[in-house]
Amino acid sequence: MNSTKIITGAFCFTCNDEKWTGFFNIATRSNLIVELSKDIEVLKRKYPEAEIVDAAGKIVLPTFFNAHFHPEAIICRSVEPRKPISQWQEKSLLRVEAALEAQDENFYEKLYHLAFFSGLQSGVGGIAFAVIGDEAGARGMYSAVKLTGVDVVAFAKGEQQSSFLRRVVDRHLKTGNFVPYQKDLTLFGLSAVARSNSDSPGWIMTHTDEDEEDILTTKSNFNSDLIQLLKKSGLLSSATVLVGLNGTPVNSLKAAKAGGARIVLIPGKLNQPNFKSIRNIFYEYAIGSDWETPGIFAQMKKLLEFDCEPEEVLASATRVGAEMFNLSSKLGSIEVGKVANLTFVDARKLSARRLEKLPTSESAGAFIEDYTDSDVSDVMLDGEFVYRDRKLLLYHDAELLNEEIELVEALKKYEQNTILVSEGKLSSPRIPETRAERPSEIEAESQKIKLPKVIRKVFGEDEF
Repeated sequence: MNSTKIITGAFCFTCNDEKWTGFFNIATRSNLIVELSKDIEVLKRKYPEAEIVDAAGKIVLPTFFNAHFHPEAIICRSVEPRKPISQWQEKSLLRVEAALEAQDENFYEKLYHLAFFSGLQSGVGGIAFAVIGDEAGARGMYSAVKLTGVDVVAFAKGEQQSSFLRRVVDRHLKTGNFVPYQKDLTLFGLSAVARSNSDSPGWIMTHTDEDEEDILTTKSNFNSDLIQLLKKSGLLSSATVLVGLNGTPVNSLKAAKAGGARIVLIPGKLNQPNFKSIRNIFYEYAIGSDWETPGIFAQMKKLLEFDCEPEEVLASATRVGAEMFNLSSKLGSIEVGKVANLTFVDARKLSARRLEKLPTSESAGAFIEDYTDSDVSDVMLDGEFVYRDRKLLLYHDAELLNEEIELVEALKKYEQNTILVSEGKLSSPRIPETRAERPSEIEAESQKIKLPKVIRKVFGEDEF
């Protein structure tokens, strides 16, 4: 393939700090953007060897960054297709999670194939998520990363995943794990300690990248006690990213902001008062889709309902997520020196020439309102197309569909208490018991931990 390309004829949302929009020609060499110009002839003379990519009738923007997603959600929706994940009862979700945790590396590789390729089909080139399974889960995930080229921030759960991920090096992969806050208190234990009066402990993970900056995220909403605990424990920092916060009191939001934290929102789970409180304190935010589809068009539309500025919404789906996870040097905007990760959207619903006549804010708003995941026609990663004319180039669509069927059947067999599932591997189904029946494994683990004084001051000894 020609390593130098000139993409011409497309209407571009650059999503950079200057919020440039319009008809730009984009020159790429190897995997990087090397020049932007409105004059195609200048680029042709400068790069005579370049392959010309005619993108007339397309809208081009950076690949989306889904800052909080559960890859297993795709399979879960297939197990109970008539009911959204958000409406599942706790026991239903626990059963499926138990089945997922029991699988082998081959299963996980297929699962992450499905998640990452589904993301690509909706323009997502970067995803942050927690890895499921033990070391087999981490190995399967890593195989899928190498194949798809998607940029991943993967939070490890437990030492088996962590030790494996520490041994592998990949420019597409940033990893994190449950790391000790102090020698005698891990964040795994803290998740139970910090539950306060909640029935469900929040999962807390610390992401550590090569610069030793910590990113903190949770699976459940924060409450006032948890924010105060993190603040007093010194766990809030300038590199902290919080997920959720809907329904959190204003004083707790301010405490998180004062500690230097930033935020990932799941707009579909917010109402307007929630959002206004959060936005008044956190001026920039990334967005994620959580348990919903891997695409984020629906989440962007929700933000427009909250009267957000459209350019702000586009930034939250691209540039800000990359910044929060320390990937902004390569991802999140169309700029010289950034990696050529681009999403192409078919502009038939609203002509690109019509967009050009609108002010920048109105053109961004029209784009978000009028388009959906299904309008994504092409995706380029590292300067090469991986999804072209709505067809995956790295994998056969039919094979991906077959893998989804296999995965769903494996989970259904598990739920029916049959012998598992993956060839050569046997297991007996074990459904986790709920809190009402006995303490969770997290809580049981926390009983063994000697807590530092700073934690003991936040909650009384009775809490433990």
